[in-house]
Amino acid sequence: MEKILRLSILVLAGVAAMTSSLEAQMPPTAVRAVAVKQQQVEPHHRFTGSLKAVARSSVAALEDGRVLEVTVREGATVSQGDVIARIDSRRLAAQKGELEAAYGTAEALIAQREAELRQANLDMERSSSLIRNNAISQQQYERSETELTIAKAKLETDRRRLDEIRRQLELINVRLADTEVHAPYDGQVIMRHTEPGEWIRAGEPFVTLVSTGKIEAWLEIPERYAGTVSQYAQSVPVEIVGTDRNFVSTSAKRIHDVHARTRTFQYVLTLDSNDAILTPGMSVIAWLPTGPAEPRLTVPKDAVIRTAGIAYVYKAVPGEKGATTAARTPVKVVFETSDLIVVESSQLAAGDLVVIEGNERLMPGMSIAVTVEPDQTSQTAANMAGQSR
Repeated sequence: MEKILRLSILVLAGVAAMTSSLEAQMPPTAVRAVAVKQQQVEPHHRFTGSLKAVARSSVAALEDGRVLEVTVREGATVSQGDVIARIDSRRLAAQKGELEAAYGTAEALIAQREAELRQANLDMERSSSLIRNNAISQQQYERSETELTIAKAKLETDRRRLDEIRRQLELINVRLADTEVHAPYDGQVIMRHTEPGEWIRAGEPFVTLVSTGKIEAWLEIPERYAGTVSQYAQSVPVEIVGTDRNFVSTSAKRIHDVHARTRTFQYVLTLDSNDAILTPGMSVIAWLPTGPAEPRLTVPKDAVIRTAGIAYVYKAVPGEKGATTAARTPVKVVFETSDLIVVESSQLAAGDLVVIEGNERLMPGMSIAVTVEPDQTSQTAANMAGQSR
């Protein structure tokens, strides 16, 4: 038994020696690295929320009538002004014809009243001349005066009637225009409520429409950040959960109302989404600045590896015989920006090289061949790159 144990130990020692020899013969793993920087960065905090459409509405009928056509179905995109539906307008067209006939009659009556008024004026002028010469009685003069007053009143009454008919015609034209329903804004149809042949009443919807193009990210912000977020957060990178897309807000506004139970207020970021990838209801994450810029250690996002709740980077360090090896270095992620991560670590300093490409396949202590990004090179980084050649 003792001989077997000694034999097993010798075999294991041999395997370990062979493995060490093979590792020594393997070439260094090629990686790309950048230097850790200390730079002025605004402190950020992670907030969550969801997307909401800038506008969402049920496009409703303005007139009662039989539906002739609904031009769109669910999923269709429309531009502002596009026709969505048409209602039977024959009854309104008939009413318009009646009004147009009445309008013509009223115009003819006004022409008659104007002629009567001209005659009454002439009669009044003659009566005034005759009364001065005592050629007519006072009673005849007063009769001419009364007829002139009546002629003026009739003309004024008929002119008002003509104006009333004109306003009725304007209203009927509006109602006729309302039988053709148009999209109030650029959007997408998400629900269709009626079909051709149905009778629809004013106020009942044809379709439900949500706006496209701009969309809003509504974030829930604790009240303690009310002053700092409003002051510093305007153009903010927003991550869309479930996709690999990031957007930068074009504007921001705070809703001045704190929820009584959660003690949070809503902060609204406006995003542009011309390719329609953003959909109301999607979850979003945003790192909002919560204070002025301060000096911080920063690394690119690709440098940080996260697993099982632990974050770390691989730092390039000098090894034996001038080689460079990968040292697994734990870091604390303080906050993120659009392209950088602010970290804290007692084992990391400005100028240290951290691997940003090839770090997924590294193991602690592996020999690496470092290519340094030229625009990130510091003196320390340049020296380290020289050791790896």
